[in-house]
Amino acid sequence: MKAEKSKKPFKGIGIWNFINKIPAGTMFVPLLISSVICTITVACGLGTGKAGEGMTLWQYLGNPVKDLFGSTGQMLMIGLMLFCTGTMIKPHDFVDVFKRGIWVVLARLLPAYIISAVVWIVCGPEGFLGIDAITFTCVVTSANAALYMGVTAPYADNSDRATFPIMLILSMPLLPFIFISAFGMPAGSTSAATIGKILQIFALLIPFLLGFLFGNLDPKIREIFKGGNTIILPFLGFQFGSTINLAKAFQPTVLLAAVVITLIFWAITMILPYVVDRFILKRPGYASIGSSSLAGVALSIPAMFATYTFQGLSGADVAAHSIAILAFVLLITNILSPFFTRGIMTHYFKTNQGVKIENPRKIFGATHGELLAAVYDENNHYISKHHHLRKHHLGGI
Repeated sequence: MKAEKSKKPFKGIGIWNFINKIPAGTMFVPLLISSVICTITVACGLGTGKAGEGMTLWQYLGNPVKDLFGSTGQMLMIGLMLFCTGTMIKPHDFVDVFKRGIWVVLARLLPAYIISAVVWIVCGPEGFLGIDAITFTCVVTSANAALYMGVTAPYADNSDRATFPIMLILSMPLLPFIFISAFGMPAGSTSAATIGKILQIFALLIPFLLGFLFGNLDPKIREIFKGGNTIILPFLGFQFGSTINLAKAFQPTVLLAAVVITLIFWAITMILPYVVDRFILKRPGYASIGSSSLAGVALSIPAMFATYTFQGLSGADVAAHSIAILAFVLLITNILSPFFTRGIMTHYFKTNQGVKIENPRKIFGATHGELLAAVYDENNHYISKHHHLRKHHLGGI
């Protein structure tokens, strides 16, 4: 009698494991898929029959798909992320934010606004090398707080997580809108619109504060929502990707301007923040490098100035060209920022092994013991062979 063969359970095809082998893959892979799909459907004239004038697939299908995968659902997902993040924060964590996180954010944004003012004053609204001043300001003052959360997840503590709403609020359209509007003249009164934008920014605090309140009133709520951001990130990826038209992003004139401003963006958002993070705050540097990507919401800013004129230059004429450049910068910075972050952390772990392992132990020992176990062997030596692909996966980084 033949021995019965034991039937092995189906273990799946490993989609999630594959995605997690890619830096910030839980957001980047959906972003790439969505951008390809939306570029094709727009170019094919989906819903209109006119080539190049179609809708994205998500717009064509309507709700709930439109809000779930399209750009119209971004703020809902960000609100949910704020709530989930709030549940994980304890009151004492805010003390560390003002000791550490806020300085990285300020080191990133203050130079950006100073340099933007210089561009407006010296070069005027036309800017330089095909980069108008509106586009320049929108790029350098932006920070993708959602991607920051995804990229820094394997290393972050609650202080880093508490930095998320601060970074988000400071990089939302309100501050760039106020800054850019100071250099232009609106066609009519915009006081009501400005008040509306201010109220919208304050509204961002509500889900975070609710999460913070409930998470501290009942630890069970904190336990339930602690994995919420992991669920939300893929949907944010689809939504960011829906704003990217690859056909427009790769036009030669747009490509040149986008490459130049991307390099400037990285110089502003990486060098000084990294110096502050690494040498003044004595941290590994992941927070400064992990925030060096453009936020999808930046693409909405140029359209706010459609009724403005800037020394004779129409804001409406600038908007279309500006959005194309911003889309490319969004694409390239969201792709490369995770790699930069991983590179910085690889360098940090390599230079802090052996007798120097006390440095990473001091920073990660209490919160990320599994990280140190994946990175170092039993002799405290760095494991050079793809430590980020080991069984812990380190959140996809």
